Amino acid sequence: MVILDENKRSLLSWFFGHFWGRFTLVFLLLVLLGFLIGMRGMPTFRRSYGLVSVMDLNRKPAKYEAMQVCVNGTVLDLRVEDNKLVRPYTVFSLQETSSDGSYDFINIISLQLPAFEKGAHVMACGYFSKIKQVGKDTYFNTILMNRFEAEKLPQKAQ
Repeated sequence: MVILDENKRSLLSWFFGHFWGRFTLVFLLLVLLGFLIGMRGMPTFRRSYGLVSVMDLNRKPAKYEAMQVCVNGTVLDLRVEDNKLVRPYTVFSLQETSSDGSYDFINIISLQLPAFEKGAHVMACGYFSKIKQVGKDTYFNTILMNRFEAEKLPQKAQ
């Protein structure tokens, strides 16, 4: 009972031994070469920029669109918007003052009430948007806040 004759057996051994081994090696090298050439021309993708200046956000908003950023500043205005179309949310302005006295601010939207008041120095982190629509309200150059850290003020000695 012979399933494969000698010719078929030699053809299969050549295909899987000689040809397939070299074909696989050449194929993998071509795939690696294509991947490396493709990656050279690809733009770098950043998901987070870390701490960013408010002035830089307002100067180049397209650079930070849909990126996670953190900003430092002083809370100027803190208000709760009670909108019938969406759940209530908090909007506040964060002002950053540079060493030469110039200042700029950015609006920050939070879906929860922050635990700080007007005048507090905070670091707010979230996703930056050039245009943010919340219900019927439209905000420009905003951050949708997902976390914050209030600056801890020194304790008064008693």
